[in-house]
Amino acid sequence: MSHIGLFDPSAMTTNQSSWKHASKYISNTTTNSLTVPQLEPNIDEVHILTSVENYLWTYVSPVVILIGVFGNCLNIAVLKKMQFWRHTPLLLLAVLAVTDITVLLDGLLRYWIKYAFKLDIRTLSDASCKFNLYVIYFSMQYSSWILVCLIVDRFIKTNFPFLYMRLATIKKTCVIIIVIFTILSGINMHFFWTNGIKDEQCNDIKPEYLNFEKFVFVNLDFVVLSVLPFSIMLILNVFVYRALQQHHKFRSSSVVNSRNSRRTYTKRQFSQKLTRMLFFNSIYFLFSTFPISVYFIYDANNKFKDDLKNAKKHVAWSLLYLLQYSNYSINFLLYAACNKVFREKAKEIFGLKPKGCRYQNKKENNQRPSSISHMTTSINDSVNTLVSDAYDEHSDYSEDIQTNANEYID
Repeated sequence: MSHIGLFDPSAMTTNQSSWKHASKYISNTTTNSLTVPQLEPNIDEVHILTSVENYLWTYVSPVVILIGVFGNCLNIAVLKKMQFWRHTPLLLLAVLAVTDITVLLDGLLRYWIKYAFKLDIRTLSDASCKFNLYVIYFSMQYSSWILVCLIVDRFIKTNFPFLYMRLATIKKTCVIIIVIFTILSGINMHFFWTNGIKDEQCNDIKPEYLNFEKFVFVNLDFVVLSVLPFSIMLILNVFVYRALQQHHKFRSSSVVNSRNSRRTYTKRQFSQKLTRMLFFNSIYFLFSTFPISVYFIYDANNKFKDDLKNAKKHVAWSLLYLLQYSNYSINFLLYAACNKVFREKAKEIFGLKPKGCRYQNKKENNQRPSSISHMTTSINDSVNTLVSDAYDEHSDYSEDIQTNANEYID
């Protein structure tokens, strides 16, 4: 009986039931013990990535803002001393400086306030939402096309110097600036009726507007902001470089250069540095604006529900956006590094150089530095003289061009 009791079906059923409950308990315990270690690293990693994102916007962005605003304000002060309203390249540089300040104060300043003080100025009202979106997109695109105008100005000057004499006037340059302003305003005007405050967020107010933003405007902005301007700058820089090379060959084989080999070498050296600076500026422009434009296209077509992937995406977005904003902060460094006149004028502003020393140097060395922008160059001595005469009726620096064109750009 005892043996039969060991194999009692009811007892077996009870044992099986108990085993099942034990198995479930062990299985649940095992699953929980395996799941918790997998979730904890994800939670920690998300927290770390979120902290990195907050750190970038809270501490790095104000540095970029200070450098950019101070540098561009100094650009404007120096260009004012050089009477930018009389020279087309200097006028374009002044407009570029104002536009870059607008980008930094409207775009980057907003993110700093949002992350540092938990306040988004874009969501304060419908008007702030619409205006902030319009200004940031417009100003970034406008900055790109002012750079294009500078390259076009240099291209015409080096390849068609006599045509440049007729085209490069302040009046025509102002017309071009206004035309570009009007076209870009039209491209971005849709923000005033497609966006507004919805669910306490600045967003598209209708589904059809959302589709337009995600699949049409993001690609349009990519072309207008980055692809088309860089393509034009790259192509024109190639022609500028070829024109300078031909100019150098002509000068090196001329009789005049045999008498003034030192002057020719100095001018050639400066022109090469200028060309490299402009090419570097174009490369950095693409390097800083192209990645964030690609990111926006990627983000419009890929949405993640995973917290870790979203955290990684937000850090990538922060780095790429700060890289783009750096493009609007480094102009002063480029100008100061490549243009001695710009450096000397900046020294005068800070009182590091007596204002009268330029004229004292003229008495001692019979040389005076040029005050024309580094963004244009001469083709040969005859063209240099013609350009000097053209500027003579507008500027008191024409003598500088004639007497010291070997050191600076006309």
